[in-house]
Amino acid sequence: MASGEYSLDDHNSMASGEDSLDDHNSMASEEDISTYFTGTHEVQECLEGQGEVDLHTHLANCEKNPGHKKFVPVNQLSVEHFPSGYHDNDLYDLTKALADVTVRIAVELTSPDRPEFVRGTKDPYPCYNTRGQDPLRTGTGRVGKVTKYTEGMRDYRTCPCPECDHSDTPSKVWWKVGVLTARHVVFDSSEARQSSCRLWFDDDKSPVVKIYGWKDSGSNSVGDMSILNCATHDLDIGDNLQKIMIRFIDLWQKLEDKYKSRRDVDKLTFIVSHPHGWSKKVSVGHWLHRQELPRPDVNGHVAKGKLTRYTYTTCTCPGSSGAFVYRIGCAWSSHPHTGSKSTGLNYSGLWAECDL
Repeated sequence: MASGEYSLDDHNSMASGEDSLDDHNSMASEEDISTYFTGTHEVQECLEGQGEVDLHTHLANCEKNPGHKKFVPVNQLSVEHFPSGYHDNDLYDLTKALADVTVRIAVELTSPDRPEFVRGTKDPYPCYNTRGQDPLRTGTGRVGKVTKYTEGMRDYRTCPCPECDHSDTPSKVWWKVGVLTARHVVFDSSEARQSSCRLWFDDDKSPVVKIYGWKDSGSNSVGDMSILNCATHDLDIGDNLQKIMIRFIDLWQKLEDKYKSRRDVDKLTFIVSHPHGWSKKVSVGHWLHRQELPRPDVNGHVAKGKLTRYTYTTCTCPGSSGAFVYRIGCAWSSHPHTGSKSTGLNYSGLWAECDL
């Protein structure tokens, strides 16, 4: 790992520094997609010109989870919100750490290249009807990699954030923040450049802290994965994210060791997301089904492990798309929340697991 770089995704190309989730690299073919894992995507769309005002309406009029009683505001979370046998301070600390790396994504452009249907299905692809327009939509993401850039580094360039991009004296020290989310939230680089991530949006009184999209460094339609690269030269933001990532990685490893033997017995799952674009909430549930797919042969080489996706009861709403689905006791994995079926059962995108 390079100096100044903090990443927990050691089963994907982010850890190798390639920052790629290419459609043809280490993902299953569209013929392997099970229709059991299709339904309604959960990006929160707003009416054109309404912006943040429309989010209030969606929150108040939510039909999937009226009153949002199964969501716990992150600042009110306690160990008692987990089932008996999991009233564990380490699990509480991990959940809070995951909350600290969870961001609300706001996108203000719909790419003209969005497809009409979800790849391999006849399900309509989100936001197809607003291609080329700029209505606000929101989703959720998770910081996956933080890299500090200084002069002399390989691939060095000055800060590409919007402020520096229009400045004659762009900052020479900056951080690249790779945010993992669902591809239907941020489809490509044209959308990435019109995206922002709000950090530490824990309640209505949280200060507004944002980093801005720079490019989409890799995406995968089959797995519904995307890496949104953001840039910031704010010293406090960069340093804080690096410290948070170190703590998150340490806690994740600790909880994997503690609960691995119960992982596929209790099947406990939690999600931190931004329902309807508002402050982050925690929901706890169980995964029910796992689809396992072999990883394809790429240039004569088959990567270790299997591609997996899950269904689960863990509560979500529009705006939760792209949130990280955490299975207690699991090794490194980054399944994004993708959608919900009419029954209320939720499902994830694809990710590679090597410890099944």
